[in-house]
Formats: sequence, structure tokens, C-alpha cells
Amino acid sequence: MTFDSGTWWLAVLLLGFLTGALIYLLKRSLFGRVDRLDESVKKLDESTVKKPSYEKDKDKLTADIERIERDYTPRSVHEKSYDELRADIKKIMETHLTKDDFIREITKLDRKTDIIYDHVINQRDKGA
Repeated sequence: MTFDSGTWWLAVLLLGFLTGALIYLLKRSLFGRVDRLDESVKKLDESTVKKPSYEKDKDKLTADIERIERDYTPRSVHEKSYDELRADIKKIMETHLTKDDFIREITKLDRKTDIIYDHVINQRDKGA
């Protein structure tokens, strides 16, 4: 079999398409996996903590927990304080006037002094 120049042209063209298709498939399968792995590594790198910063945060949190344990006040102590405050408030409500009561009493006193003042003026006018 002999090939003329047109046949060689067609053979080279087909070989080029085949090579391009093979390279495309290779790139898509192999390099696609590499790209996905690269993205996974980036995501993993963003979502993880480096050991030095982890140790530093752990030490800080441990110190915070120790401080909280040292300063902790039990609930029973708080409830006792609340009970004492409630008793104090109850005693204050029994022994002190509210603002409205004070204003009401002062108004009564003002009326009484006005009546006395009017009575004194009337006595003075009668005697003069």
C-alpha cells in the first residue's frame, strides 16, 4: 500500500486530533485530581490551627479557668445575698414613704397652712 500526499495529510490530522484528545483526557483526569487535592489542602489549612497558636490559646484558657475557679462564688452564697436584699427591700417599703405619698402629704399640709393663713388675715382685717 502506498500513501499519496493527501492521505498523509489526513493521517497527520487524525494523529493530531488523537494526541489532543489524549492530552485533554489526561489533563482532565490527572490534573483535575491534583486541583481537587490542592483545594482540599487549602481548605484544611484554613480550618486547622497551628500547634504554637493552639498551645498559646490552651495556656490562656487554662489560666482563665483557674481564675474563674478561684473567684467562683457558690450559688448558695448568692441566694443568701438575694434573700438578705429582699428582706431589706421589704423593710424599706414598710418604713419609708413613696414619692406619691410624700407629695400627697405635702399638698395636705399646704392646704392646712393656706387655711390658717386665710384665717389669720380675716382676723387681722376684723380687728383693724
